[in-house]
Amino acid sequence: MEEEAGSRLDRVVSAHLGLPRAYARQLIQTGHVLVDNAPAKAATRVKAGQEIEVRLPTPSTPPAQEIPILYEDEWLVVVNKPAGLPVHPPSPHSPAPSLVGLLGRERDLEGGPPERPGVVHRLDALTSGAMVLAKTKGAYASLVDQFRHRQVKKEYLALVEGELEANAGEIRGRIGRHPRRPWRMRVSPGGKDAHTEFQVLARGQGQSLLLVRPRTGRTHQIRLHLAAIGHPVVGDPIYGQPADHMFLHSWRLGFQHPETGEWLELFAPPPTWFSPWAQALARHLKANDRADP
Repeated sequence: MEEEAGSRLDRVVSAHLGLPRAYARQLIQTGHVLVDNAPAKAATRVKAGQEIEVRLPTPSTPPAQEIPILYEDEWLVVVNKPAGLPVHPPSPHSPAPSLVGLLGRERDLEGGPPERPGVVHRLDALTSGAMVLAKTKGAYASLVDQFRHRQVKKEYLALVEGELEANAGEIRGRIGRHPRRPWRMRVSPGGKDAHTEFQVLARGQGQSLLLVRPRTGRTHQIRLHLAAIGHPVVGDPIYGQPADHMFLHSWRLGFQHPETGEWLELFAPPPTWFSPWAQALARHLKANDRADP
């Protein structure tokens, strides 16, 4: 906490819990956040040594949020995960909504630890987009193997701060957990190998829209790598400047069907806050002779 002394309370809560800053402010305003056992304001500047307690509200009724389904059969389901929704609860008894909790109400998810059934890969809570989950143990094993051996096609959309000069590039930097801030990752010689490629789709108003292809799958890889070259993702509360939305979206996911062997590629329409860049996305799709997602 010493490193964050002087930071706004809503920013600290947002960064630590991976929540949208607007939701963190709402929690504070409704009395769900205590500083040294007392209510505080979102603009309160935290001090070193203070104890911050966050009490997530228990929903009185099941959330009405619907998860867009991109593809589903008896072996797997591919969804367009909404931004702000964690993949699985932070703890086994947490009442907070999660992707596996909502999907598991109407279908069986199989494989992996019981607290995150069917989860073969993850997206950060603030990241939206295409994600596949397994409905059988055989599908789980096959999909995990494909991700492990880097046989899955992954493309992300990232709006970043600054206008990049190069039209394309790659970033290599080993990634490990920060020794004093466990919720953060850092580029470190002792970390795991990480490789990210990117292509600039558009520039304007001090920002760049990138198509990003992570060749490895480390925690926070895209966010950390882009911040490391001086172009953090817009709205990133940990590696950049927090905002109402983080502009990172899993746009395309391709893999071999675990049962039929068919190659599947699914596009996930981006959230509405990407709308100002729709023309750039359309040009990219047309140039690559692809159908509109």
